[in-house]
Amino acid sequence: MNTQHSEPVVEPAIAERPVHLDRTRVDELDLALVHALQINTRAPWTLIGEALGIDPVTAARRWERLARSGAAWVDGYLALDRDEGSVYAQVEIDTGGHLPEDVLASLAADSRMLSLKQTSGGRDLLAIVGASSFDDLARYTGERISRLPGVRGTRIHVITAVPVEGAQWRLRSLTPAQRALLRPEYADAGGGCAVPDEPIRPVDRRIAHALGTDGRMPLSGLARATGASTATVRRRLRALSAGGRLSLRCTLARPLTEFPVSAVYFGSVPAENLDTAVQALRTLPGLRMCSITAGTHNLILDIWLRTLAEVHTTEALLNRRLADLGLRITERAVVLRTLKHAGRLLDRRGHSVGAVPLSSTDG
Repeated sequence: MNTQHSEPVVEPAIAERPVHLDRTRVDELDLALVHALQINTRAPWTLIGEALGIDPVTAARRWERLARSGAAWVDGYLALDRDEGSVYAQVEIDTGGHLPEDVLASLAADSRMLSLKQTSGGRDLLAIVGASSFDDLARYTGERISRLPGVRGTRIHVITAVPVEGAQWRLRSLTPAQRALLRPEYADAGGGCAVPDEPIRPVDRRIAHALGTDGRMPLSGLARATGASTATVRRRLRALSAGGRLSLRCTLARPLTEFPVSAVYFGSVPAENLDTAVQALRTLPGLRMCSITAGTHNLILDIWLRTLAEVHTTEALLNRRLADLGLRITERAVVLRTLKHAGRLLDRRGHSVGAVPLSSTDG
């Protein structure tokens, strides 16, 4: 996603200037550190320190403080539209406004749930779920979700592609030179052209699951968690990353960013214009996820905004920019609360309080 703007230099003179947001104290150096890890999530602290002009120990200590407070975290999962062994869907859940905390907690703690949001508009909850097949998806929504106390109904939008997702989103703290220094080696593989497009292996799923708990888990830890050798883990991790099969992301709690409001737009565009529409959407600064779906809508957009008023100005912008392509926004919703974000359990402040990594199968 092309959300990189002309980015300000992180000058040493302002590196310690505090930015008071939410209840967590975050300064410019913290933001630069998160941006660095967004570019290269598993970079050694020596490289991070070199890029930021600080001691590696300082970088590691800073990150430990952010991670321990739940203000930022690194995790990973198999890319939704590159996982040929699974089916993913956006699922609308109607509860009639009745949302018992124990039911919400149960849903969030389910390993089949990648994300779970409470929203305004025509549904109470919006989830991203994984399944091993279409039949499994139907059983999961019909037998697991629909039978929960208070659930009145569900609507399934099968995801056919995810051209834009959160791992591609960036803060705006580093200079072009800093970003170039941090660029992962596998980024030069040409989007996967330099590695075979192999099927997902069982060990790959175990690696992704372990990274869902800690995206910076050392190779030795990954080897223990997956029951594979360190050499195998290293080789598969590189192949998955270079081939675009693995999404690794560093996330900063949304209230600590310049985009405290999250909105979801449901829209449709003629099928022949989908690719062109997606290219136009990539330039939206706050676009976090674009799902192409087979359902009532064929586009579901998750956009972070600076103010509540931007819910409408952004829709107007979308209508103007994509009018020639026939885009029609049919509904919009404000995210009232995010309970789970890409496998990460969040508190009411949007901070991480734990992880339940995605598993698209019962096992």
